Amino acid sequence: MLEQIRFGGPMSVAQYMRSALTHPLGGYYMKRDVFGAAGDFTTSPEISQMFGELIGIWFITHWQALGSPNDIQIVEMGPGRGTLMADMLRALGSFPQVMKTIRGVHMVDASPHLRQVQAKKLEPSAEVSGDTATVTRQDGLAVHWHESLDTVPEGVCTMFIAHEFFDAMPVYKFQLTDAGWREIMVTIDESPNSPHHFAFVLSEGPTKASKTIMAYENFQNKYKVGDRIEVAPDSYAVSNRIAKRIKESGGGALFVDYGRDYALGDSLRGIAKHDFVNVLSKPGESDISADVDFRFLRESTKDLAAAHGPITQSTFLRSMGITARMQMLLKDADGPKRKDLASGFDRLVSPEGMGTVYKFLALTPLDSPVPYPFQPDPLMEEQESEGTASSSASATQSDDIGRK
Repeated sequence: MLEQIRFGGPMSVAQYMRSALTHPLGGYYMKRDVFGAAGDFTTSPEISQMFGELIGIWFITHWQALGSPNDIQIVEMGPGRGTLMADMLRALGSFPQVMKTIRGVHMVDASPHLRQVQAKKLEPSAEVSGDTATVTRQDGLAVHWHESLDTVPEGVCTMFIAHEFFDAMPVYKFQLTDAGWREIMVTIDESPNSPHHFAFVLSEGPTKASKTIMAYENFQNKYKVGDRIEVAPDSYAVSNRIAKRIKESGGGALFVDYGRDYALGDSLRGIAKHDFVNVLSKPGESDISADVDFRFLRESTKDLAAAHGPITQSTFLRSMGITARMQMLLKDADGPKRKDLASGFDRLVSPEGMGTVYKFLALTPLDSPVPYPFQPDPLMEEQESEGTASSSASATQSDDIGRK
């Protein structure tokens, strides 16, 4: 990236994220397992099996609401270690009438290393390598891998799940100035006292991104000079494509991520070894993510699919029966396992843990009823009332922005 900037000038934050996360040679996600206690962060499926099981139950209820179609497929975007899908399939396995309708599971992931981890998780006996394309499980279900949604079969009723997928989508950052919107970009920082090789810089004039993206909506009427905004056009595009598939072939989707129901100003963050780091400090060695703008995702589905929510993770899991599921698991658990179950339950649903930080958004066909449990969520309303669309959050990595 240093050479790219040296020869081509400052790059967009989105381009910086793409290179840091998914570059074939040095991208963060491309070379190792980054999840769990030994990695850099822990996701909900890794905390408790109950998370994936209850998502599996939600898909069954939605399958029934669709009229129990005979041919369906399941697609997971950014499957991590494969833990979520393994837990979902275990729950689905208790319902043979559902399992016999599944024509395939499709995992969309660009990382060769993670594809191997996922394959072993879903079928431990399988012989896998970096180019593994299909694995057949002992229950006869075929699991296929894809680098993008482009190669996932069309024309089939499809259930999509995207957990912590959109937060890794590249964002463009902008700041409103007296002269209009200017893009916040990444440049080289060669000052001797700088802790990083990179720095944020404000573009001198409009860029192609600022002219194209910021024309999407009349932001000038919503923001004041000095406010910043993050926009993820790739998130809009992926959500839009999923909505089109639902309109054409039926199905549904669950998007699970952290974020708000409006665009934030400075949520971009780096994470390494379960701690926050400056996003410019370790490109390729730390995770980079940003809060999801659920309003933006909803807008991408207009006239294609019905969007429901978001609701908080706490409300979703409690409504789907996580308390009863935990009680069932506790009956056969020993002391340490009981402690793990209780700890996992608390982390998933409590406001002090992940309960209100993470949100669920559902997509269904336009003519389908509102799916359970996507009703007004008091926890969501309380959280959203604490912020406004015009708030410009402060973030240490973006506070010092130069101009070139």
